[in-house]
Parts: sequence; structure tokens; C-alpha cells
Amino acid sequence: MTLADHIRAESARLAALCTACGACVRACPMTPYAAGVTAAGPEAVAFGMRDVLREGPGTPEALAWIAACTRSGRCTEACPERLDAAFMLRLAQWRAKGALGEPPRFPVREDTQFSPKVKAFARLTLAEQEQREWL
Repeated sequence: MTLADHIRAESARLAALCTACGACVRACPMTPYAAGVTAAGPEAVAFGMRDVLREGPGTPEALAWIAACTRSGRCTEACPERLDAAFMLRLAQWRAKGALGEPPRFPVREDTQFSPKVKAFARLTLAEQEQREWL
């Protein structure tokens, strides 16, 4: 099974279990900062997020909420179905960013300096021997 297959399978599994009750949206600290989410209502936003997991287009409000996710985990704690809502959002975010080959549904920021930043951080924490071996 490829990673793409796993993403599709987990997306479908979680979307089938999700009732789109909106508890995750209500618990999310980012809801006030995602355009249109408050006006759309928690159930509608959760339904749109579930649509993204089911390979649908989602709604503008759901995509705004997905993009705003900071992985606080409050959504998982709030889920009455005891689903890993944070993982659902992570899958929805990957899909909305075009990770499975479809066009991105919202702007994706690419950090071209990611690798140099990781190496610089590693140099702060690794011994000289480890730096020679690993960097």
C-alpha cells in the first residue's frame, strides 16, 4: 500500500465515521480566524471538511478552517464520536493542499529554506562528531 493509498483509505474511513456534528469546529481556537466559519455554523463547516475527505470540493468556509488549523488537538478532545479529529484535519489539509496530485484548493506556502533551517538547528544540538556523521 502506498502513502497515497493510505491517505485515501484513512480519509474514507474517518469520513464514514464522522457525523459532522460540529463539536470539533466549536472547540477549535482558530475558528474565529478562519474566514466565514462563524457565519456558516459548525455543522456546515464540519460537513465541508468531511466532503474534502470524501474527495469532494469542500466549502470555502471548510477550506478556510482546514487551512487555519494549528493542530491544537482540542478538536479531538471535543469529538463525541471519539474520533481523532486532529488527524482528520491533517488528512483534509494534505488533500486540500494537493498532496494526492489534485490542484491545491488554497494557497500553499513553500519554505525553500526548510532544509537549511533544519541543518542550522541541528548544528545547535549535535556534537561535532554527530555533525560530521549526519550533516
